Amino acid sequence: MSDSTNRVCIVTGGSTGVGYASALALAREAATVVVVCRNRKRGETAIRKIHAKVPNARVRLNLCNLASLTQVRELGSQLASEYSQIDLLVNNAGVYRASREITEDGFEKTFAVNHLAHFLLTHYLIPSLRQTKGRVITVSSEAHRGAKVDRASLEDTIRGRRRYGGMRAYSDSKLANVLFTVELARRHPVNELATAALHPGVLATRIWNQNHNALSLLMRVFKPFLGRPMIGGGAVLFLATAAREEIHGRYYDKQRPVDPSPKALDPELGHDLWQLSAALVGISD
Repeated sequence: MSDSTNRVCIVTGGSTGVGYASALALAREAATVVVVCRNRKRGETAIRKIHAKVPNARVRLNLCNLASLTQVRELGSQLASEYSQIDLLVNNAGVYRASREITEDGFEKTFAVNHLAHFLLTHYLIPSLRQTKGRVITVSSEAHRGAKVDRASLEDTIRGRRRYGGMRAYSDSKLANVLFTVELARRHPVNELATAALHPGVLATRIWNQNHNALSLLMRVFKPFLGRPMIGGGAVLFLATAAREEIHGRYYDKQRPVDPSPKALDPELGHDLWQLSAALVGISD
């Protein structure tokens, strides 16, 4: 990352997995890195590990439970107040839930954390990002290709009213990540803001640790054979430094641009998701 000494980078889910790898890679580039996570102990451990590898790292911790929109609003307001200029937002935090859970705000938890929280946080930080012609990088997944959500079922999906399946909910939320990226690019030209989504690879991260269904157990068995989170961190760093015009509004498989699913490029679905998300989190479109 060129001329990175004054850059401010925000990484959600920055205490473990791809988020930690991204925070470490950005710290090595001399950027100021704000690690956002829910668990103080894991966050402080991550920062100690970064300092052990990068003694002069400028890294700080902000706690936020992304399942709570109240906490996301507080985080967004605080970051926007502290940093009038932000160069990079990495929307990385994500969950996979084998069983349906409804948040305090009345939304299905997987969709709430993986999409709504990042949609709202990005809204708060766009003015600071535009000051630097910054970038928004959202971690999606190839799982988005299996999404079943459509325009008619959007609100029922977000509110958890449909028949639930853990992988289906995860796939729907990851489709939302790509739709959000494409719509964000449509609303903000590249000379204002650059944005991209990526699949970081099938990696050995904590996302499979919180469930006890067959898929999670299988993934834990094969965890030693999965890719290292540093692969995902390298992909984030690549998108943080690649030519803006090349990445804007695009979807990447690690460091390679690929076409997402046709549904991810549906302009009507993207528009509807944006408008509904804005209404549900309480912001003007």
